[in-house]
Amino acid sequence: MKKTINEIESIGIVGAGAVGSFYGSKLQKYGIKTEFQSQFLFKAKVQKLNIKSIWGDFSLPIDVFSDPSGMKKPDLIIISTKIIDIDEDVEKLKSWLKYLIKPESIILLLQNGLNIEEKLQISFPNHAILGGLAFTCINRVTPNKIEHIDYGKIKIGSNLKKHNEIAKKIVILFQNAGIDCDYLPSLRMGRYEKLLWNVPFNSLSVLFKSKTDMLIKEDTTRMLAYNLMMDIYKIARKEKIPLNKKIIPEMIEKTIKMKPYKTSMLLDYEAKRKLEIETILGEPLRVAMKYKLKVPYLESIYYILKHIQVYS
Repeated sequence: MKKTINEIESIGIVGAGAVGSFYGSKLQKYGIKTEFQSQFLFKAKVQKLNIKSIWGDFSLPIDVFSDPSGMKKPDLIIISTKIIDIDEDVEKLKSWLKYLIKPESIILLLQNGLNIEEKLQISFPNHAILGGLAFTCINRVTPNKIEHIDYGKIKIGSNLKKHNEIAKKIVILFQNAGIDCDYLPSLRMGRYEKLLWNVPFNSLSVLFKSKTDMLIKEDTTRMLAYNLMMDIYKIARKEKIPLNKKIIPEMIEKTIKMKPYKTSMLLDYEAKRKLEIETILGEPLRVAMKYKLKVPYLESIYYILKHIQVYS
């Protein structure tokens, strides 16, 4: 039986980084029983989150687990882990989900990249698998302090059309919890829209060790960002996804107005963690190669980042 928003009584956050912790805490504040899985939070013995947000500051106690095996099976599973190696990490997600999933569970992937929902749906053909795209600036300042400094919108869509109504109901749930949230009629199109920003600004932030304000104000890096966006736009059009070309200057303008922001990829680089190169750049590049489409800027930055990750 399909769940309504009134039937979502429990939520499990798998991979509660800054983004998962923030949105999970908003849902818990709304009144839904929420459990957080994070080895980092567990080791840091975090029992309370302090949220500083443009939507209002608040604090609340949280239940943290090192791995999903100790969590209760929730109605809504929100996965916000970072995907580094797509095939390997999807297999890991499958092994985690066996502890959490029940016949009526809804799965929401709050992650960057491309082709994740499609790979996971193969193993869970009867479950509603949704994708969520967070257009936001959120950082973890200390283990128990999260700062939401700008934007914050989430767009949610379903991987399969038959689950569109479930996606719409989850959108309403998020809205009721005070989260700026819209429904995505086409999740695939939404993923490409997110890549238009993630590909240039995540990658260039690492290459130039810069926040977004420095990247966007210089003519050289702004033009590099534009050319990377155009490569993603060409791939989307080749897949017959009707992205409007006007979105590129609109995104550039929004980034100009954005508060100076250190991207998640730059934070990972500075912390010497593995980067989301494959899911953000590698997957769209492989799609382009399948179509024998030339995307020189994307291809170059992909191999440059691979080199940087190996030798830094």
